[in-house]
Amino acid sequence: MTVFICCFLTWTLMFLFLGSIGFVLREGVHQLQRLHQIPCADCEFFTNDYRLKCTVRPCVACTEDAIGCTDFEPKTCFANSCQQHCSRVHKAYTAKPITNSAVPPLATRIGS
Repeated sequence: MTVFICCFLTWTLMFLFLGSIGFVLREGVHQLQRLHQIPCADCEFFTNDYRLKCTVRPCVACTEDAIGCTDFEPKTCFANSCQQHCSRVHKAYTAKPITNSAVPPLATRIGS
């Protein structure tokens, strides 16, 4: 009789353990799906700097509160957070120096 009770308790604990692992995995997947809905990394105002993540809503940036942000603008290639990538893609824009012929260049000597 004691062997039967020990086997029953062992299997019960095993099922409870496996059930809790399954529950934790389901909750983890649900949380990851929720976090992947945060649009900050694809936003024009996201700076990719740990000191100021968003120039419009810095307290909400990269949190779950940012889901459905009303200030979200899709990132263009001229955003600060993707300048390295875009400098290779749009060399024509970065290669042209902007000069204004109406403004004379600054004097190079001080005190002249």
